[in-house]
Amino acid sequence: MLKSTINRVKKERYNDDEIIEGLKHGDDNVLNFLYKNYYGAVRSLVLKSYGTEDQARDIFQEVIIVIYNKLQDSNFKITSSFFTFFYAVVKNTWLDFRKRKKTNPIDYALDFNDEIDVNSDDISFLATRALQNNLFNSCLKQLSENCQKILELSMDYYSHKEIAVKMNLKSGAYVRKRKSECLKLLIEKIRKDTLFKELL
Repeated sequence: MLKSTINRVKKERYNDDEIIEGLKHGDDNVLNFLYKNYYGAVRSLVLKSYGTEDQARDIFQEVIIVIYNKLQDSNFKITSSFFTFFYAVVKNTWLDFRKRKKTNPIDYALDFNDEIDVNSDDISFLATRALQNNLFNSCLKQLSENCQKILELSMDYYSHKEIAVKMNLKSGAYVRKRKSECLKLLIEKIRKDTLFKELL
């Protein structure tokens, strides 16, 4: 974690300008405030996207460093609320991490789950995320039991061969084919749902 170069007064709350100024100078009090108040949002996003607690902590640290570096540029300006900006950086950092690690393919198929207007109000933004998670789960339950099982095991990082053995199916190649078909059905159901249209 970045180290403070100046002593500042510890406060219970900081406004956006104080947070930005504190981050710019590596103020430990501001960093602790952010961890206490913002880490929960990072953890929630990562865990709901099938990440781990360790990954959530890594993403939080990486985001703080990214923002710190951006703030060293005197021409850089944050035009939204700090939380909206912070959450957008979190989302992009997590997406990049997943792509690097080639994690859950289901996340990438659901493009709408990552295309949210980060300029919206914070509460509306988080409410939209919650609605999308509900939509995903609701549509998943509409699939056949076989499809649900294949997709759920895929989300738990079982290989195609492991799923074939676990479900007594023909082969890993067959599982790959079925997973593709099930995923297509799931996305079709999501896109046809009235709630999805409201989220666009």
